[in-house]
Amino acid sequence: MAETDDEGFIGMPPGMLEVGTFKLPPKAERPRVEREDIVFVPTTPGMPVPVPVADEPAPPAPPAPPAPPAPPASAVAYDAPVSYETQRALPDPGDAMPAAAPASAPPTGPTPVTAPSGWALVLADGSEVRVTNTLLVGRNPAAFDAWPEAELLAVHDTTQSVSKTHAAFEVDESGLWVHDLGSTNGVWVVVGADATEAVPGRRVGVPEGASIELGDFVLGVRRR
Repeated sequence: MAETDDEGFIGMPPGMLEVGTFKLPPKAERPRVEREDIVFVPTTPGMPVPVPVADEPAPPAPPAPPAPPAPPASAVAYDAPVSYETQRALPDPGDAMPAAAPASAPPTGPTPVTAPSGWALVLADGSEVRVTNTLLVGRNPAAFDAWPEAELLAVHDTTQSVSKTHAAFEVDESGLWVHDLGSTNGVWVVVGADATEAVPGRRVGVPEGASIELGDFVLGVRRR
């Protein structure tokens, strides 16, 4: 094995021809790296290895739970010794308070109007005579075969222009009608400026608010 002298030259081993010598080049210096001390922690197989983390601020403390509401002054403790009568008067904790009934809303819209139930003839003094089926009108009316059960209405006519049985008023599901019973001075249905004559043998419809002229005697018409 070759030997190295003090100056770093390698010599030939004994018994070998020394041809020459050579010197090893000096080793380059490398900067030292500061390393943290490594601490080995024994672990159990399957156990997670703790990883060092930077220091973190401690989490804030959770807020304190709200205090329970204080019972009303009028409440009675159920665990307090009470009499049998007091126990019967105590409310059941499981019973729910009944909901208040909603206030009824006031009705909206126009107030309904009762429909007229019939027809009426208005006399000169303002009095009314209802026409429910058939009504015979004259100075001294009398029933006859066409309407044996008709009602009779005698009117006072100072001019004598109304015949004894002058006209018949009849009501059916379609409205009010008037018949001329062969009077001397005729029957007219007047609505505003229009006048319609009721010819004997042909009835004429009478609208609400019309006037009926029996000679010189005038009747009004109204729904009731």
